[in-house]
Amino acid sequence: MSTPPNTPVRKFNMLDKLGYTLGDLGCCCTEQFRAMYLTVFYTLILKVNPVHIGILMLITKIWDAVNDPIIGAIVDSRRAGPKGKFIPWIRAFSFPMAVLCVLGFVNVSNLAYGLRLAYMFITYVLYEAIYTCVNVPFGTLSSVMTDEVKHRTALSRYRSMGGTIFMTVIVFVGPMFLYVDNQPVAGRFLMLAAIFALIGLLCLQITCVWCKERVQVVERPKGEKLNYGKVIKEIARNRALLGVMLFSLIGMIGASIVNGLNTYLYKDYFGNVKIQAISGMLSVLYAIIVFAMTQPLANKLGKKEWCCYGAGFAALVFLVLHFFPLRSAMVFIIVNGICYLGASGMQVLVWAMVNDAIDYHELQTGERNEGIVYSSYSFIRKLASAVSSSLSSFALAIIGYDVNAAVQTEAVASSIWKGYTLIYALGYGLAVLALALLYPLGKKKTAEMLDELKARRAARAQE
Repeated sequence: MSTPPNTPVRKFNMLDKLGYTLGDLGCCCTEQFRAMYLTVFYTLILKVNPVHIGILMLITKIWDAVNDPIIGAIVDSRRAGPKGKFIPWIRAFSFPMAVLCVLGFVNVSNLAYGLRLAYMFITYVLYEAIYTCVNVPFGTLSSVMTDEVKHRTALSRYRSMGGTIFMTVIVFVGPMFLYVDNQPVAGRFLMLAAIFALIGLLCLQITCVWCKERVQVVERPKGEKLNYGKVIKEIARNRALLGVMLFSLIGMIGASIVNGLNTYLYKDYFGNVKIQAISGMLSVLYAIIVFAMTQPLANKLGKKEWCCYGAGFAALVFLVLHFFPLRSAMVFIIVNGICYLGASGMQVLVWAMVNDAIDYHELQTGERNEGIVYSSYSFIRKLASAVSSSLSSFALAIIGYDVNAAVQTEAVASSIWKGYTLIYALGYGLAVLALALLYPLGKKKTAEMLDELKARRAARAQE
């Protein structure tokens, strides 16, 4: 048994929390910026058919999802070095990830249509492969930073702050900076991509300094190869992992499609894309409320329980909105913000539940395979991203969205609203149902599991 860094490590403290926050912010600066604006860039700047974009994203995202377990297996096969097991990966691959993010927003609209598609495909595939080499080690990192329940909940909560900070900034800055007279400007997409890529790179490098790997786990003996087939069979029997996978798959598909339609909702349904910036300003308030309330609610109710209650409430509200449309953008922003408070547990606590699923795997098998278990979950997230990215583009095509029209018809605008609200309601509602029925780790069961694992580790340490 060995501690990854092989040197005395300071106790878990605020630096770990802030470092993990910056790590998620660093990932979001490239990944979420692309998720929000790459499809918009492809359709409105490169003038690519939404159907072709959907097919492109479906193919590349499915390959990227398959790539996740491969990277996870490679990470697991490596023994911890002086700097740890996961941090060296983050440090090394964050550089090319930043470069490839910028390349994705180069304006190649002057190229022939086929060459445009080829450029999109190459830059998309390369970015996603390198992003996996950063994100899988980063996501797994929290499982070896601490094994205390309250610390893990705190890490999950602080991690969510990284995404919240980014979304707060980009929802305000994006619409104000990227558009002139309600029309997108190509050079501004590239400029903003470069700025966020540099910020993301800096944040991830700070993460590598402030976050420490300290949980003692049994290392695989030198020369012993990982039995991938055995691990996959064990994962298939891990109800906690399967539950959080299905929960995330359904919820992310719904949320991602909605996010993909967000710009079009403000631009074409409400008629003013810049008013979306108000949502960004209000999200600061919502983020503070979520940050303050998540830990107490999770401690009192349990992570699973709070996710079910809050996301279920949001699903019901949007189901009502589907049948009773709002024409005021401000009223919608307020209602949407309240629903965000309800669904925030689903977004904030999912990472803590993944760590619990890693522990559940150890409880069942006696082995820790953090990389493969986390990357299996990441595979599902990437699969959800692939499906949702494609569905957003396909939904625009079905609606009849005209990429060459400055103003869409009233029928198209109305269909955007109906699709937006119904997908939100179904996505969150079905996700809650999956979590409630499949995920076994409620508040009591989680505490019992972690007590058992601590006893086992203590017994091994005395051998």
